[in-house]
Amino acid sequence: MVFLMYMGIANWGGLLILQKVVGTQFETPSFLYFCGVALVVFSTRRIVDQRRERIKRVAAERHAYAVSTRDPLTQLPNRRQFQSEVSAALKSSNNIMSILLLGLDHFRKLNEVYGHLGCDEALVQIGSRIRDCAKSGDIVARIGDDEFALCLPGADPETAHRVACSLVETVKKPVQIGIEHHSIGASVGITQAGRGHMTVDELLRCAHVALSRARNTHTECCFFDPKMDAHVRERSLLEKDLRAAIGGYDIRPYYQPIVDLKTRRIVSFESLARWHHPMNGLVTPDTFLPIAEELGLINVLSGQLFGDACRDAATWPEYISLSFNFSPTQFSDRNFAQDVLTILSDTGLPAHRLEAEITESALVADFEATRHAIQTLRNSGVRIVIDDFGTGYSGLSHLYELRFDKLKIDKRFIKELGKSTESDVFLRAIFGLCKGLDLCITAEGIENDAQADAAFRHGAHQGQGFLFSEAVPASAVSQLLAGSLPAQRIAVA
Repeated sequence: MVFLMYMGIANWGGLLILQKVVGTQFETPSFLYFCGVALVVFSTRRIVDQRRERIKRVAAERHAYAVSTRDPLTQLPNRRQFQSEVSAALKSSNNIMSILLLGLDHFRKLNEVYGHLGCDEALVQIGSRIRDCAKSGDIVARIGDDEFALCLPGADPETAHRVACSLVETVKKPVQIGIEHHSIGASVGITQAGRGHMTVDELLRCAHVALSRARNTHTECCFFDPKMDAHVRERSLLEKDLRAAIGGYDIRPYYQPIVDLKTRRIVSFESLARWHHPMNGLVTPDTFLPIAEELGLINVLSGQLFGDACRDAATWPEYISLSFNFSPTQFSDRNFAQDVLTILSDTGLPAHRLEAEITESALVADFEATRHAIQTLRNSGVRIVIDDFGTGYSGLSHLYELRFDKLKIDKRFIKELGKSTESDVFLRAIFGLCKGLDLCITAEGIENDAQADAAFRHGAHQGQGFLFSEAVPASAVSQLLAGSLPAQRIAVA
């Protein structure tokens, strides 16, 4: 109102001056009254509008802050807020604290069954349970699609482990999705903070490393150890080098002979992947093939190796076959069989000279797709071999329905030949089954004459192992066939 008084006085003075200049008399009282009322109304409305704008702005700022610091689904703090609060706790206290990272197991499969809305229902319930488990002073947040983080100030390792186990048990309780109930497992990675200068990002990374180890070892809780970090870094470097090796065609096929146990003559070669790392030397297939599968590169790698192997095999004598072990994931691809036949056509290797090896795990992964691939290949003349028999989950119905051409007995059974009555009975049963199904039998892992003789007596037709030869590069195959390599127990064909 003081402002309005000053404005009124100013208007009065301005009006007197205007009258003297123009020489005109105004109806001073009514005119001033009108101006004053108009000014009061205008000013009042302006003040009210400004107040409303200020209220809206404050509300918008609060909403924006809530959105930027809260998970909209569970209403728990998000990663940004968790990092801020933990960082402040680290600066204000030198006491130890524990960081727990809880990950839901196989949560993606839940999405395949119930969809996004069903997953949202589950996450809301799980987030509420985790919030209820936290004590006053604990910091709880959802920091990823299926990951929750907790900071426990002052918690020693024993306390942290106890809380982690309690969380896992709480999450395990069935959640209600619609009218159904579903159980979700969980794993927890734990790391200690407050005794160093680690950032929140580094603490979360360490907790994630521990969580990955817990998942890989199928344990509920796992503490971070620096050795894990070294392993993760080595794995990361290996992944990088593997990508480069596949891109540069540095992984090559080597060939191990398979011999007729009666004549000791080579009948085929199995293609085996070999990677000579420039720094680490020979990296075994057991190391890099699983990594290639996890990275989604197994199809590319297998295609490269198979193409090279077919080109090499096309130069061998016609009576020598190529045995190639395909990944289970390849058999799940509907285009797999046609891709194999295309490569055979492009390289000039007849289909009847290829033995496609398949492990028992492929039969379980996607039986229908595998059956389709096997039938397509067999109809084209390719022979189908079941590899490492006895180590997977195939049943007798698989052997009967899919009509394999050959069965390879895993080396662990060959090593037990003659060592116990139980192992001999088991092997005789396998050999009898194969004889009844008219399957060719290959004994793997033969290292001495005694094993070769025992396998032959039990009914094995072919053998493979270090007794005959290790895997050799393509340039040495002709020497093996010619019998010119030393210390090889292989007759010249």
